[in-house]
Amino acid sequence: MSEKNIQEQISDLNRKMDLVLESIEQQKRNREEFDDLVSDLSIVAKDAFRQTVTMLDKSQVDLDHNGIPMLLIKLLQNIDTFHEMLDLLESAKDFMKDISPILHQVGLDAVNKMNEFDQKGYFDIVRNLTQPDVIAALGRTSKALAEIKMDDQLDNKSLLGLFKQLNSPDVRRSLSFALRLVQAIKPMDIKVTG
Repeated sequence: MSEKNIQEQISDLNRKMDLVLESIEQQKRNREEFDDLVSDLSIVAKDAFRQTVTMLDKSQVDLDHNGIPMLLIKLLQNIDTFHEMLDLLESAKDFMKDISPILHQVGLDAVNKMNEFDQKGYFDIVRNLTQPDVIAALGRTSKALAEIKMDDQLDNKSLLGLFKQLNSPDVRRSLSFALRLVQAIKPMDIKVTG
């Protein structure tokens, strides 16, 4: 072998040795970082465990140490269920995002329709119907309609008998009110189709 070949092999070996040393140094740094991480996590876990024990003690919660592994096993067995539940929650969130503008528009349409009804006076009618004297009159009317039935003897009167009843102030007042009511109600247009 020539001196040149030997020198090339030595240079090649030096390069490879440098790579091996770099790899060993990197592994050493990784191990030190991992050890530092484990140390830090150990401190955090101990502190979290201490605080959890303190909170549970203050809340007077008694844990069954045998049940904790069973709980963890159940959680791990149902991990797919938790994924499905999270997917469902994400879908619900997306649905709410999609439907919010629609609900907003429905609300605006409802407010506009209510305003239209108010402009037409429909709510005035409702307000009038809720007056105590109107409610009392409607109650008396419905009670009378339910109690009074057509009776051949009582309702088969002559014209003279009817005129005698017109002398009663209550009958005259009721008839006058009924006539005013009929006049106040606008007649409906009824079309007869044949």
